[in-house]
Amino acid sequence: MAAVAAQTIISARYQLILMTEDRLMIFIDGQNLMGGARKLHVQIDCVKLRDVLAEGRKLKRVYYYNSIPPNLNNDPELKKAIDKEMGYYHYLEYSGFKNSIIPLRKRKFEFKCESCGEMTTIEREVEKGVDVALVSDMLSLATTGAYDVATIVSGDLDYHKAIDEIQRRGLIVEIAYFRSQGISKDLIRLADRFIDLEEILDKIKRDNR
Repeated sequence: MAAVAAQTIISARYQLILMTEDRLMIFIDGQNLMGGARKLHVQIDCVKLRDVLAEGRKLKRVYYYNSIPPNLNNDPELKKAIDKEMGYYHYLEYSGFKNSIIPLRKRKFEFKCESCGEMTTIEREVEKGVDVALVSDMLSLATTGAYDVATIVSGDLDYHKAIDEIQRRGLIVEIAYFRSQGISKDLIRLADRFIDLEEILDKIKRDNR
């Protein structure tokens, strides 16, 4: 029993040494992260999140992805909201983040009325390209050997094919998200490591100002 315990301690220390030597890159799906945080009635400080996720490891870079609505009619209230949002993105850039901010696109949806049979068309703004940009960066950087560990901050199962490909290259993929906010069990199982953000919420919340 003593030998097994000693071996376990040595194994744990060896794993810790390996983790501290790993080159880490963090990929944050901002829309997905903020959507989950909103349901928990909190706001996440991405700089704090970066520091907690990277603690004790060799952080190479953090990539942040999000979208902004178009303001084709120059609405002053929308402009004010966009300016505030862009101010936060600039704060992230000054903190060393690499941002990819993609405009929302308008898309038409058609619905058929079951009672009268008439078609109704509505126009909505949809997020298009954030997941594609994240996957593209993550795969291209894996191909060049830029990192050993990728931490994806998202609960979106759409990333599963990219995760499979990265793992086939012998790299580690971590998923960080809120366990209670609809993350797929398949995504948790697929990851080499799952980090429940709800367990570290006090460390990553924005300060009340």
